[in-house]
Amino acid sequence: MSGGALHVHQATVGELQTAASTVLAPLAVTAPRALTSTGVEAGAFRADIDAAVVGRAAVARIRGSGHLVQRSARAISSTDPELLKITLHRSPEPAAADQGGTQSRAQSGDFVVFDMTRPYRLAVADGCDVMAVGISRTELGRHADTVAARAARRLPADTGAQAVLAAFLQGLGRHLDELAGPAQAHAGDALVSLLLAAFTETEPGRMDTATELVDRIRVYVLANISDPSLCVDSVAAAHGISARQLHRLFHHTGIPFAAWLRGERLGRVRRDLLDPAQDGRTTAAVAARWGLHDPRHLARALKSQYGTTARDLRRER
Repeated sequence: MSGGALHVHQATVGELQTAASTVLAPLAVTAPRALTSTGVEAGAFRADIDAAVVGRAAVARIRGSGHLVQRSARAISSTDPELLKITLHRSPEPAAADQGGTQSRAQSGDFVVFDMTRPYRLAVADGCDVMAVGISRTELGRHADTVAARAARRLPADTGAQAVLAAFLQGLGRHLDELAGPAQAHAGDALVSLLLAAFTETEPGRMDTATELVDRIRVYVLANISDPSLCVDSVAAAHGISARQLHRLFHHTGIPFAAWLRGERLGRVRRDLLDPAQDGRTTAAVAARWGLHDPRHLARALKSQYGTTARDLRRER
């Protein structure tokens, strides 16, 4: 889905299949036909679809008749994007999820994850109300494996970061039409951060793998990214490890910690420089907001990262 919002009222099964396949990847959508005693179809399938790109993710809300969504092995192609699909169920009846031999029944208020690179089935009953987020595995980095490992398992959204994410998604579902430009980008950043928080939240003492620790560090850094003192030493100390251990952890991700942090900061600076609402702020003030206080370093970094200057970015609008 390249951009803009999609709204289809009283969609047919075919229209739902087309929309779902456009927003995510090729999917098959079918619906049971309820027949009367005379053999006449009792009720036509109808669904309301609202979808939009929010930052780096596709978000959709589907409400209406019961249906079955399937991602078959035949439909999966090497050219398809490697997506994870996170669903939030607010339907009155349980939804049946099945992927890779794992099965669950999602109650109202549950999250269920699907790995779009593998076949899966999701059956929802009449009166369904489902929020779906499609996000590239690369956007979640190594955390993608942590999320994918939960495939087809229900995750209640009644406490902690899961509850915050659920409330955020419900708000998005009601206001997809109102997000555009910088607001959409900001909402997208928040969505990615909340996804990381919700799916890396663990009990104290249970975070025992390198992947989980990297994910927790990323969440911590993104929450404190405006702090100019944020660095290898401070982040390592906050997580009870040495700077050498932190370097080693990020070495395995394929991008050094300092480079990752710089990229996150520069991405936010670039977004603000492209935002007309920030015209009243100097480039230095924009950069300082994201923890960058050296104008000369900023100029070199922007040129290296994006091939342009701060002044040129503001002219691009």
